[in-house]
Amino acid sequence: MSTPQSETMMHALPRPDCPYRVTDLSISARSQPLSSQVLCALRFGGDSDSVDDDPRRILLPLSPLDEVSAVGELWLSAAPVQSGWVNDLGYAENGQIMMVQLQVPEAQLVRMEDAVREVYRRLIRFISGAGYPHLLRVWNYLDRINQGEGDAERYQRFCAGRYRAMADTDGFEYQLPAASAIGSRDGSGLRLFALAARRPGLQVENPRQVSAFNYPRIYGARSPSFSRATWVPWADGVQLLVSGTASIVGHATVHAGDPQAQLRQAVANIETVRAHAVRSHLPGVDPARLQLESCILYVRRESDWLGLQAMLPELFGSLPVRVLAGDICRRELLVEVEAMYRQTSESVR
Repeated sequence: MSTPQSETMMHALPRPDCPYRVTDLSISARSQPLSSQVLCALRFGGDSDSVDDDPRRILLPLSPLDEVSAVGELWLSAAPVQSGWVNDLGYAENGQIMMVQLQVPEAQLVRMEDAVREVYRRLIRFISGAGYPHLLRVWNYLDRINQGEGDAERYQRFCAGRYRAMADTDGFEYQLPAASAIGSRDGSGLRLFALAARRPGLQVENPRQVSAFNYPRIYGARSPSFSRATWVPWADGVQLLVSGTASIVGHATVHAGDPQAQLRQAVANIETVRAHAVRSHLPGVDPARLQLESCILYVRRESDWLGLQAMLPELFGSLPVRVLAGDICRRELLVEVEAMYRQTSESVR
């Protein structure tokens, strides 16, 4: 992967329509108020009871495996941010983009397909009514994601519900957002947060993989409804939002049982998506100029972390990679990686 941008670039205030992610030590403190330039404040692990009622605060229910992940993360906006709650839906907007969070308690997931269909329909109705109809990126954290067998597995039931909501739109397979679906272990049900915008992004697929929405029947009654990445042309350049990516070639899992080989394969898949995105949307531009901005590594077995840790400098350079304990959507998958790339307008010229 390409090396991260300079620290100066990472901490510079963005243009109004483009969120920047920066680490921040202060946001874990409940008493620390968020400024009007904060679109979203992420925390990893911890007790949900310690989070105040600011809708911009989002808790990921996954345990950090390293010091980097124990630090909070801010998504900044140069334009003032407005935020609020509509019942249990939290939102923050800056006039060009909107972050939304929703939680479905475990007790409401007995009828998983219906509950997921309703939460996605509700999300789509809300962002459309607010003037941000285009989903760019969605994060799903589902407790016990691999529980159950065959079509009764919780992830497959989740996919069926999401499909029923997404399929309400004609040609929806070519308007899908990037996404992640990771298993949590805290009994919190389903937590979802999403990035939406007034203008659409561009769907990007991986030529080395079967598109998830075209998976064969062996992976469930309804295929997963997401794209491999979303290409976003912001005012100050472009950004590539890469979905959770694992060790899959075609539609099959490869390197079963080998977490280190799976990590290399996942990174190779991300590199392919990055190169394909540049060729498709910025022909003639060196893909290496699309800089890696942030990255999260999800690890199923904590015992694998030590061996994976030694690989990070080779694969990600000096970029601080967040590492979280979480289950992957297929039981034989041991790791998953999601990434965000940025290319400023200055580097495009």
